[in-house]
Amino acid sequence: MTKYRLLLRYSLFICLWLNTFTVSAQTNRALLVNISHYPDGNGWENIHADNDARLMHSLLAACGYQETGITTLTDAQATKRGIIRALQNLCNSTQAGDHVHLHFSCHGQQMMDDNGDEEDGLDEALIPYDALFWYEPGEYEGENHLRDDELGEWIRRLRRKAGAEGHVTVVLDACHSGTGNRLPEADDYVRGTGYIFAPDDYVPTAGKHQELSLHLKQEAGLAPTVVFSACLADEINFEYFDTRQSRYYGLLTYAFCEAARETKNTFLNVDRFTLLLKQKMQALTANKKKRKQTPYMECTNPQDSFRLGLKP
Repeated sequence: MTKYRLLLRYSLFICLWLNTFTVSAQTNRALLVNISHYPDGNGWENIHADNDARLMHSLLAACGYQETGITTLTDAQATKRGIIRALQNLCNSTQAGDHVHLHFSCHGQQMMDDNGDEEDGLDEALIPYDALFWYEPGEYEGENHLRDDELGEWIRRLRRKAGAEGHVTVVLDACHSGTGNRLPEADDYVRGTGYIFAPDDYVPTAGKHQELSLHLKQEAGLAPTVVFSACLADEINFEYFDTRQSRYYGLLTYAFCEAARETKNTFLNVDRFTLLLKQKMQALTANKKKRKQTPYMECTNPQDSFRLGLKP
């Protein structure tokens, strides 16, 4: 019996030792959030985010993302709670070396800063399915808005899980200015609003705790990261009408997919890819002389190589 016990112990030791050096396979993972149809009475006009999701899903598949690695939240699935749950699941499943892609197509809105970390006294927020347009004291005070501070913290968690060998890409096809609806004088759809979500007497002032602001920094052990936004803070995010398909898309999403397809087998750095993205957006709106929409990019290092995912 002693001989067999020693053999069993030795086998268990070998298994544990081997497990210590086992490295999980790198994986592509994605979360796509698209809200086209907001509930009646919420104050938000419908947009064409569902078309963005189909376009992005096709691109990710071409870049080696498996169906099981892509989570899509559409309309009523994309409540604040649903988005947080999906982000938590993504964070739980992400492992060292993974490439993670987050994509949001929805409305956006500025709202009063709640922790003093903003230079202009305003947070930017994405608008989940169950977020209301108006500030109603005691009834709705922004509980279902997804603030930039919250999203920034989730991005940091994903960076930590993906590690230095991984990568995190974020695309935000929303904006925080404009009219928030279809412009009456043209066939133009806008994603965002100029209405600031705050009490009527709120006056934005520079925050006293700006050191709390989450900015992307290159840090040891954290994944390189790049965030693309549809436009600058003072610009409007228009949708793009593809005449070949007779279909509307988010301008950033459409241009991003075109640029990524063209370069998916080419290793560009973040700066070069961003330049290509700007050129694409300018070309797509060349016949819209009054529009000025410039994608905004923030990253950990502009010289990092840009890849949407691990090679298929």
